[in-house]
Amino acid sequence: MESAMTSLATKEKVLEENRRVHALENRYYLPRHPEQTNFFQNAILDRTINEVCAALPPGAKILDLGCGTGYLSLGFLSRGHSVTGLDLSREMVQAFEEAIPAALKPQARLVVGDAEEFLSQDQEEYDVIVLSAILHHLFDYESVLRQICARLSSGKRLLVFFEPLKQEVQSPIKFALHRGLSWLDEKFYRAEMRLRNIPVLEDEYHHSDYQRQFGGIDPTRVEEILQGEGVVVSNVEKYCARRYGFHAWLANRVLGTQNTFNLLATRP
Repeated sequence: MESAMTSLATKEKVLEENRRVHALENRYYLPRHPEQTNFFQNAILDRTINEVCAALPPGAKILDLGCGTGYLSLGFLSRGHSVTGLDLSREMVQAFEEAIPAALKPQARLVVGDAEEFLSQDQEEYDVIVLSAILHHLFDYESVLRQICARLSSGKRLLVFFEPLKQEVQSPIKFALHRGLSWLDEKFYRAEMRLRNIPVLEDEYHHSDYQRQFGGIDPTRVEEILQGEGVVVSNVEKYCARRYGFHAWLANRVLGTQNTFNLLATRP
């Protein structure tokens, strides 16, 4: 009983820390996270959305859990689909709402709330459920994955996007180069943030990025959970995300290191 109470307290702490930190992030979330919007990552984003949309009927219904300021959802909206975007942060949802072009607003439904509560209460059926860099923020991401699988009917798809990859770099030389490029990337980033007068918030993420304490998310474990729930994984893409596109290009094309993954799955 004590263990269950401790787990509940930790879960509530993680939720509260995510609310607090993302209130600080608000509309500056994407400027603080250029690794999600640089030219290298944008190419991955567009390719992934096109791959998902290729199998969708016109006006498909998308659920984006952890929608944030909407950088992923806007891609689905611009392709004519309807999006329900959910995020724990009111400030992030407000920033997303302000970013939606007036012509696309009728296609969007934005909700402030906790993913687990939403999944247990919402009765809509979606063609695609998207997890936008949310798993590493969750206290128990495995339970949430199982909830999502229960919501996927035949032919419906799941996209896990931009999750920190739990993986070791085996070669000592490659690891040293990987860390050196990361150091350089962060130096440039912090200098830019100072010039733009945007706080980095480097000491604020310990509890909100909960799964990073354990090295990130293991895609093999994600696959095991999905397969156990009868959901078939069609693609796992692993790559190295960096603050700046050129550094990401170097990490991927020259070093071949990885720190991030996307995953696409379907209910048969």
